[in-house]
Amino acid sequence: MQFTEKDLDNLSTLARINIKDDEKEEMITSMKAILGYVGEINSVQGSLEKEEEVFVNIVRDDVITSESGSNTEALLANAPATEDGYVKVVQVLHTIK
Repeated sequence: MQFTEKDLDNLSTLARINIKDDEKEEMITSMKAILGYVGEINSVQGSLEKEEEVFVNIVRDDVITSESGSNTEALLANAPATEDGYVKVVQVLHTIK
């Protein structure tokens, strides 16, 4: 496939880039090399054999290790301040009026 200066101008217009005149020859040479490589890839022939996929669950099953709320008292005992069974914290968000 031939890649000409006109092709480069059209491509640069579509890409909305400016290519200086002194850069055009190098760019054309690069584009010809790229298109030649793509042409080689397109000429490769072969067949793909897809193997049957085997899926294995690698995640452990969820297992309840303790009753809900069984550690609440121990956790609240370590909190700096509590109120009505909850950890008490300093208000960080304020409403703006």
